[in-house]
Amino acid sequence: MARGREPTVKDVAEHAGVSPGVVSRVVNANGSVSDRTRQRVLDSIDELGYRPHSAARELRTRTTNTIGLVLADVANPFFSQLADHVVRHATRAGLGVLLTTTQEDPAMELKSIELLMQKRVCGVIAAPGTENRAAWRHMRSLGIELTFVDRFVDRIGSIDVVGVDNERAAHDATTALLERGHRRIALISGPSTTSTGRERVSGYSRALSERGVDEAPGMVAELAFRNVEAESALSRVLSQPEPPTALIVGNTAVSATIVTHLRESGIAIPDDLSVVVFHDAEWTALMSPPLTVVRHQLDELAEHAVDMLHSRLESTERLRRREKRLPSELVVRGSIGPPP
Repeated sequence: MARGREPTVKDVAEHAGVSPGVVSRVVNANGSVSDRTRQRVLDSIDELGYRPHSAARELRTRTTNTIGLVLADVANPFFSQLADHVVRHATRAGLGVLLTTTQEDPAMELKSIELLMQKRVCGVIAAPGTENRAAWRHMRSLGIELTFVDRFVDRIGSIDVVGVDNERAAHDATTALLERGHRRIALISGPSTTSTGRERVSGYSRALSERGVDEAPGMVAELAFRNVEAESALSRVLSQPEPPTALIVGNTAVSATIVTHLRESGIAIPDDLSVVVFHDAEWTALMSPPLTVVRHQLDELAEHAVDMLHSRLESTERLRRREKRLPSELVVRGSIGPPP
């Protein structure tokens, strides 16, 4: 390709080692293409800086008022409640919502991205994974506005982000346990490949460091969301030579499973083990004793996400990237006390 010339479909096809027809099917999200080939084409589009101008022009002049909502797992109470709030705020703004769920599967996320491009949505609010950077960049290149909620992905570009201050939330939860005399505090967190997982581990570590408490080996378990090994991970944490006296469940997708396993194992809360869980789902207050929780401002989270996206859809000027972090509240109930 000559220097200074705009890349074409043919350039992308040659770079990816496919036919121009395959590139067209990927760009237009129309037709059958294998996942591996699709990713290769998207990588070539991103590397060459190809911009399908006709598609982008069509999207910019669209009349649709439908946005996409891509969430990781609607079986997770955090995301199901977030979806409810997003739909309510979007409706007030005159926007329809097309909801898709990825079930924490990169392949399903990619199919959601393609579906929304095919449906010609005007914008997308998403809790993204980390595997489909090229696809998200491609969506943005078509003129579809993006706002990331709860999670962010680096190396994508100037995407607005609204989320929870996870680092501070984990720090506050850990500090509350330290103030009650605990020194062996376990944390079950989400995977370190996600921003939420990394931030919660960071806040936990900072709180221990500020109090001069060493991190004991085996006290942090990082689990994939929807992890079927949650019970065995908990068992490993509790079977340490010096077991924890307190537990923070920072992975909201497995919190109910963890608490159920504790009760079935005959572990008394908080007499044997103090427990804090992230997200104030309805069931947490119904436990005996009620669980201490990190409560997120889900309504405000959804409102900011919709407002950020809507302002970009309405603006005729290029807006700077915006990031909003909302504080969480530690709601102390009967599940924490002094060490046994």
